[in-house]
Amino acid sequence: MIGSFIFNDIESSAFSLVCKSVKRPLLPAVKVSRIEILGTSGVHDFSEHEYSLRPIIMRIIYIGTSYEELRTRARSIAAWLSTNVWAKLIIKDEDDKYYLAKVTSEIDLESLWESGTADIDFDCQPFAYSVDESIFSFLAVAVTPYEFTNLGTRLINYRSPQGSKFLIEVEGTWTSITLSINGKTLTYPEEVLVSDILTIDSIEMEATLGEVNVFGDLTGDIDDFFTLISGDNTLTIDGINFDVEVTIKFISLWL
Repeated sequence: MIGSFIFNDIESSAFSLVCKSVKRPLLPAVKVSRIEILGTSGVHDFSEHEYSLRPIIMRIIYIGTSYEELRTRARSIAAWLSTNVWAKLIIKDEDDKYYLAKVTSEIDLESLWESGTADIDFDCQPFAYSVDESIFSFLAVAVTPYEFTNLGTRLINYRSPQGSKFLIEVEGTWTSITLSINGKTLTYPEEVLVSDILTIDSIEMEATLGEVNVFGDLTGDIDDFFTLISGDNTLTIDGINFDVEVTIKFISLWL
């Protein structure tokens, strides 16, 4: 028995619900793109190993004294599970990770009371996200390679799903600044003489200096920005007359 779970920032036990078991696929379904060509055996496969939603089913038990008591909680349970946004689902057997989930199926309260159990069907984004954001900071006044580790098992880049995060923030002064990681390079060639923050967002493919959009000033791999791989990564800082503090922020993803 799992015990409890957290959805939409509320624990299931707040409604006298206990999680008996979880149906959680080891892998989400792969999005398949194939065509058959006349006169050729087999198919041509254009799939890029991207994934569909991951269904997670929580089997729950109601711990209460009467059906009437359950009915009085029904509207609160409905409000808890009904959300227009993707809400965090944390399962207690893996409480360092969460899924972004929505409930799209009805819950049978009659069954919950009469048979003692009912299922909550969650549609989830395909990957699990780290509850704790990873943050690494270092100083650079000369060419500086900085090594850090992404514990997740999934690449993080502009193709990552909703809720993903991968920011690089550069604060300080420079004549020009160049950042390189995993074969990709971005340069901000404009001089900065005050302590301001250049933010490179590789999920949204955006660049800002303070509150100002400076995407148009970037040169380099602006068509895909940076990719964070699983395991060891090295971010290298180079440029002209730079004295900066660099901060890397990301949320690891797991299959």
